Amino acid sequence: MRTSVIILLASFLFALPVLAQENAAGEIKNIGELYRKGQFSDAVIKATSLLAKPALSKSDSILTIRWISKAAAQNNQADLSQQYLATLVKIDPNTDFDGDREPARFAKVWFRFIGDTKFVPGQRQNKLSVAVVEFDNGSFQDADKVKNVGIVIAAMLRYDLESSGAVYSPSREHFNYLLDELKLSQTELADKDQKLQVGKVIGAQNFIFGTFFNMPGNKFRIDERVIETETTLPKKQFTIEGRASDIGKLTVNLTKQILAYFNVEAEAIKKAGANIPNVNLAALNEYSRGVAYEEKGQMDLAKKAYAEAIRISPSFALATDRQQRVELEQKSDNQ
Repeated sequence: MRTSVIILLASFLFALPVLAQENAAGEIKNIGELYRKGQFSDAVIKATSLLAKPALSKSDSILTIRWISKAAAQNNQADLSQQYLATLVKIDPNTDFDGDREPARFAKVWFRFIGDTKFVPGQRQNKLSVAVVEFDNGSFQDADKVKNVGIVIAAMLRYDLESSGAVYSPSREHFNYLLDELKLSQTELADKDQKLQVGKVIGAQNFIFGTFFNMPGNKFRIDERVIETETTLPKKQFTIEGRASDIGKLTVNLTKQILAYFNVEAEAIKKAGANIPNVNLAALNEYSRGVAYEEKGQMDLAKKAYAEAIRISPSFALATDRQQRVELEQKSDNQ
């Protein structure tokens, strides 16, 4: 009898950590749901309560602190968010956030944090760093109609490069954050040297500049050049041409050429752009309009433009990310 009790007790004690982990996973999921609903204050309270539990594992602590850092920023508690970010990077030196996906309030807190502390995510340190800025418009057809498409071409190249796992590419929003401090915008920043200077601050070893051409007969061309940030010397030029309805394929092929030029491993090149659907010019144009509206603070118009981009190309993940970003910002505005 006594042996049976001991075995039962041991089994119970062994099960406790498993139950605790399952409970924590459920609570973390709930915190994420509160955040996505815009209930940022409730997310902060629930995450703070969960962190106080002694049995919380390291991985669960990391997830919880990520949520509380984001929720606090969106709840206009920037100082609290920074405090938790300081804790987070000590526990997880690989901590990183994508400023083009995160809502603006949190993205700005993150940019300020890494600027003030000089923190560099560990996973970036072994990657090639390539900054991609908005492409110029050299179109022969409907030039005014596609005037903002350079925004999305840069975004797609950045996405394709990073999907290789071998490249870190700074976000447009990080650029904008630094440009705000210089009282400039990406469109006003015509001077290549100024762009390269911002690239140095962000830590980009290389820069990609380019021009796109919308041409008659459903043709589309992208020209780009790689510049070494430190020396400002041109290293390589690329040109690719195809159908305006196949721009997604063009950017993936261009990315593979860039990675091959940098002698990136074949396996990483294969990953670049994998499972990324093709997107046509109409959807790209709506996405670019959305970003332009967003940067002017016209959030309702931005959301409509992203929704139209998704309607045209339902699997356009970049547009979905930006739409969610705008929705979270609007929820913060309504706090």
